[in-house]
Amino acid sequence: MRTCAGQCAGDKLMSKVVNWMINTKPIFAVMKFGAKNAMKSTTLKAGIDWDGHLQQLCQEFSQQPHPGLQYPSYYTVPFHSYDDGNLNWQAAYEVEPASYAMALRTFKTETLTGEQAMLKLRKGINDEIQAYHAKHGVPAPSSIMDIGCSTGISSRWYQAAWPDADITGLDLSPYFLAVAELEERRRVAAEPSCKRITFVRGLAEATGYDDASWDMVVFSFIAHECPQAALAAFVREARRIVKRGGVVCFVDNNPRSKTIQNLPLVLFTLMKSTEPWSDEYYSFDLEEALRQGGFDQVVTTEADHRHRTVFGIAV
Repeated sequence: MRTCAGQCAGDKLMSKVVNWMINTKPIFAVMKFGAKNAMKSTTLKAGIDWDGHLQQLCQEFSQQPHPGLQYPSYYTVPFHSYDDGNLNWQAAYEVEPASYAMALRTFKTETLTGEQAMLKLRKGINDEIQAYHAKHGVPAPSSIMDIGCSTGISSRWYQAAWPDADITGLDLSPYFLAVAELEERRRVAAEPSCKRITFVRGLAEATGYDDASWDMVVFSFIAHECPQAALAAFVREARRIVKRGGVVCFVDNNPRSKTIQNLPLVLFTLMKSTEPWSDEYYSFDLEEALRQGGFDQVVTTEADHRHRTVFGIAV
């Protein structure tokens, strides 16, 4: 079986062939359908009702929020099999089952439920963050900015790990944030004593927050969705808003992962067809950008065999 083996990203010949397929609309339509079905199939095998979840949330919302907002051009291209990216209700409704699919596919050799796979994925990430703080003598964060919070899944996991911290989830999609607020109301109603997470709409590269105002800033699975110019801007903004001695962390796919590098060619092509900025992400030196951007103790650790945590301390 042929694998991508690093040939499907960057300027390699195979990458150019895959990009041509993605840019050819009839072929892309088939690839997009295949990518979505692969995700849905994973959740269905684990007993997760993808379509039922979608229908339930459809009953909660009927109006499009904040019409006429302006977005960066990189944010309005088709991705994740949606023609208008994250700017639609369906994308927001499907975040949760898609997240379960990601976790299940990460640990596909193990017999796990969706909840168990998600717990293992998120625990691995939080364990790496806590270990980094402990190794470098950084106190547990009392304020956390979760950038790219989507529908709040990552924010709620950070809240579980740091229950006393003030946590704000920031995202650009008003659709995602509407679902995040709904889920937060449900969580607080079920656990009245828990600390509430704040959700705000904003740009990762221009958050609008004061200089040196956060103990930790985490970019949660958004780096692979952005071009290099945006990634460089994320680093600059993180350095501006993180307190001196505070931590920045990027959680995302690991370009050095042997699992990703050796994905079957068909699967990698399907994955790349829904991620228009893959070439730029996989060729971006995030560690060097952090060093040049005013961060020390820059290191990459493996949260699991597919995902990485990239850290730095503001100096």
